[in-house]
Amino acid sequence: MLSKKILFTGLALCISASAFAHFQLIHTTSSNITDKNTVPFELIFTHPGEGMEGHSMDIGKDEKGSIKPMEAFFSVHKEQKTDLKNKLVSSKFGPNGHQVQAYKFTFDKTTGLKGGGDWGFVAVPAPYYEASEEIYIQQVTKAFVNKDDISTDWDARIAEGYPEIIPLNNPTNLWVGQVFRGKVVDPEGKAVANAEIEVEYINADIQNSQFVGENKFENAAMVLRADEFGYFSFIPVHAGYWGFAALGAGGEKTHNGKELSQDAVLWIEAK
Repeated sequence: MLSKKILFTGLALCISASAFAHFQLIHTTSSNITDKNTVPFELIFTHPGEGMEGHSMDIGKDEKGSIKPMEAFFSVHKEQKTDLKNKLVSSKFGPNGHQVQAYKFTFDKTTGLKGGGDWGFVAVPAPYYEASEEIYIQQVTKAFVNKDDISTDWDARIAEGYPEIIPLNNPTNLWVGQVFRGKVVDPEGKAVANAEIEVEYINADIQNSQFVGENKFENAAMVLRADEFGYFSFIPVHAGYWGFAALGAGGEKTHNGKELSQDAVLWIEAK
């Protein structure tokens, strides 16, 4: 069973097993892209902690069943922002008979893979309607890759105008058992006090646009809270990708007359 080793900055507020939650992924095999000239990504909306039993959703599906396009997709490298929305390719994710709307993206010289350092990718999907809760969910999602161990952008605010989790130690150079620290901020960059943060582990391998193999661990989801200054800490106990979703970090919002939970999502890789 996955042990729940969590370290808090400030007040220790709560730790609990969590129902597996919605997570937007910006996924590639490894965050270390040294010696790579082409890096494939997939954008997937799923319950990663469930792994092989995971329920995946159509990105941008509204309450009428229409799928709306991604609102934004961009990278930041050495403080330069590159719009990549028109480089996304519509795709499907999941086994035959249970496929959902997803996207693929190829990172290469034509899309900005030049030199070394960190690249932060930010995806802003259209709000998704969750019928069971009668709310919309929009997960502003951030992931990093690094080339040649050159540190550039990982600790910067790169999603200005959106809620964001800012890492306080390198999300691509993290070891199992090492404390990871982050700060939750709102669209204006102000700390979100006592933010509720869902944590999930990608619990099965992803190949050929679906989960494959067996689940790695029995429990791969939990909940924690930031302190009054928006800070939180976490110790990954297994190698692989861990996701953090700060629920409602965007503040009180509505979409199509319904409540909108605008969440800040960050992915890190423990090695």
